[in-house]
Amino acid sequence: MSWWLNTTRSLTALHEKIDLLLRRMDAQSNREEKVLMTLAELKVVVEAERTVIDSAIVLLNGLAQQLKDAIANGDPAAIQAIADELDAQSQALAAAVVANTPGA
Repeated sequence: MSWWLNTTRSLTALHEKIDLLLRRMDAQSNREEKVLMTLAELKVVVEAERTVIDSAIVLLNGLAQQLKDAIANGDPAAIQAIADELDAQSQALAAAVVANTPGA
């Protein structure tokens, strides 16, 4: 009977250790999923920022070309219109930066 009791205790201890390992593996898996989700979210944010930056570059390049063309044509009204547009875009960009900056 002692042999049976020892075997039962050993199996119970083994079962408890396996349960502990499974709980730890599950917890680790949950942490990994959270990290992966966080990385995926970060990738989306970075891609959105890249799109915003690319859009700003296109805007600035377009304004620069318009300004060069207006200067080449000696058109002061066009130069003033570009300056006004540049002011408006600068204000919109500054407002967007402030609106999306924590603690600003």
